[in-house]
This record gives sequence, structure tokens and C-alpha cells, in this order.
Amino acid sequence: MPTSSPSASRVVLVTGASQGIGKAAAERFAAAGDRLVITDLTDAVIPVAEDISRRWPAAAPVAVVSDITDPSACDHLVATCKDTHAGMDVLVHATATNVPRGPAIDLDPGDWDRVMTMNAKGPFLLCRSAVPAMPRGGRIVFTGSFTGQVGIEGGAVYSASKGALRSFTHSLALELADKGITVNGVAPAHVEAALNRKSLEEAAARTGRPVEELARERDADIPLGRQATTAEIADAMFFLASSTSSYITGTWLDINGGVVLR
Repeated sequence: MPTSSPSASRVVLVTGASQGIGKAAAERFAAAGDRLVITDLTDAVIPVAEDISRRWPAAAPVAVVSDITDPSACDHLVATCKDTHAGMDVLVHATATNVPRGPAIDLDPGDWDRVMTMNAKGPFLLCRSAVPAMPRGGRIVFTGSFTGQVGIEGGAVYSASKGALRSFTHSLALELADKGITVNGVAPAHVEAALNRKSLEEAAARTGRPVEELARERDADIPLGRQATTAEIADAMFFLASSTSSYITGTWLDINGGVVLR
């Protein structure tokens, strides 16, 4: 993993940091010398901060257990950045939830609301709290999905939530351009992370087929023939948050191994 940053040490808020893409992103920014506030819904984020502190002491990570669908929690996260690290330069959003796959017309309205609230409203609330604290040159990086671009059978609400996030990114990028704050996102497909593993296990339970068989079938549909690693997604997020991407805003990087080409 690279250990140098293209810019001076910054203060980075990473959500969804207890596992998967969020954890990998926190490690990537810590390795570059940035200081961190990391958060997730459970106290599983605390040992992540402890591990980062051991490996990269300069990151001085602060772990906060919070729910980004709560406006006051988002305010508290930004206040923590300012109180502990004297500012906030980068927002990295990697929080998401989903429901088991099934026909859209069979979806419980409560599940629709829950996924849309976490995946679409949460990022809005984070930005509502974070943007006033960000300096010129600030960076916002969202985690979306290829499903927000092409849709997916049996995954209507997840696709809709990521499509909403994609459109929100475009609008916010226009609104913040005169402030020098860029807004971008990454759109993975299949990633070696807990959410994708859970989806595979649910498919195995639904169809009675072995997980390994379904995994091979999935990989055969990916032009590059494999899932992405969380580190590969984190590298793309780091790029979008760096000075190297200073003229990129309102853009989504499709990190999907070519899936959307089929």
C-alpha cells in the first residue's frame, strides 16, 4: 500500500469504516499521513481505530459510533473532526444497507424506506453537516454501485437508492463548484466485502446451490474474471480525494471489471 500523499496531511471523515470498503479507505488515508475520524453503526469501528493507531500513529484516529441517518449525529461527527483535529477536509462515504433480493412489487414499504434512508438520505445529511466546515479544495467521495447506473433484477430499492445518490452527486457538484469543493463517487460492482458475501449466501439459500458454484458463475460474468478487492476501491477513492483530481467533479468512476459493458 502506498505511504505517501500528494498533498499535506488532511482531516478525513470516513463512514462505514468498521469493515469492507470503508475500512480499506480509512487505512488508505491513514497510510498517506492523513488524520482520521471514522464511524459506523456499531462499536466494531473501535478496534479498527485501535489497529490504525498502532500501524499509523500520525493518523490519530478517533472512532465514533453513530447513525448517519440522524442529523444530530452528522453534526456531532463534524464537530468531532473540528474538536480533535481542528478541521475537516475530506468526507468519504462508505455506508450502505440492502435487503434480500426479490421482485419490486413484493418489497415491504418499510424496507424501501429503510434502504433509501440509509443509502440516499444519509449522504445528504452528512453533506448538510460537513460542507459548511470544509475549506476551499475540500473533497467529497461517495460510494455508489453499478446498479445505480444499469439497475438489477430483484434489487430495485438498492438500485434506486444508488441512482438517487448518483444524481445527488451531480447536483451537489454544481452547487459546490464555486466553493472549490469537488464531489465525486465510485461505483463498484462485485467486491470482496461482507455485503456482497451476504448477498451470495442469500442466493445460495434461495436456490439451494452451493455458494462456491454461485461465486464461480458470478466471476464468469465479469470480463476481468474476478471481484475487486476493497483496496482497489479505496485507491480510487483516494485518487478522487487527492490534488491529482483537482479538475474532476460530478464524476463517477465505474470500478466494475467491465460488468456494465455486457
